[in-house]
Amino acid sequence: MTCPSIVRIAKPDDHREIWRLFLQGHRENGMFALAPEKVQWFMTRALAPHTIPNGDTGPRGVIGVIGSDGDLEALAFVLISEFWYSTDKHIEELLVYVDPECRKSGHARALVNWMKEQSDYTGLKLVTGIISNERTEAKCRLYQRLLPKAGEFFVYMGTKGAGAQLATVASS
Repeated sequence: MTCPSIVRIAKPDDHREIWRLFLQGHRENGMFALAPEKVQWFMTRALAPHTIPNGDTGPRGVIGVIGSDGDLEALAFVLISEFWYSTDKHIEELLVYVDPECRKSGHARALVNWMKEQSDYTGLKLVTGIISNERTEAKCRLYQRLLPKAGEFFVYMGTKGAGAQLATVASS
């Protein structure tokens, strides 16, 4: 059953349901092996920012969720980030996911609009995209209706497998 597409800020009590949705999303679209301890680190920073030690300048995030306590239907996870070549901050989307049972709702649109509100509120640019092999074209059409386009993602899986290292170029 789908609830109204109203996004609220996740609370610590949403932890279990956020994990459930995250794991579903990872099963559908995860390109790399899951590192639960790393995911937990980011989630804790978003759900319990009061636990971040003083002087810690690591990433700060927020999770927007749709659904009632103990029964979440969708989520968006964003954090304040920087590109490698700049000290300018922006909002980086880590995850937008709607439970398969709720995909005929307006949840995806509501989550994208919520991310735009976070950008408006902070004055920071929002960087988001689609990395998926499930319903990719439909997702891209939705984003193109709601956001200006700035490039595309492409993934080459390589010929050497997951253990391949970056080549170093020796100068003569």
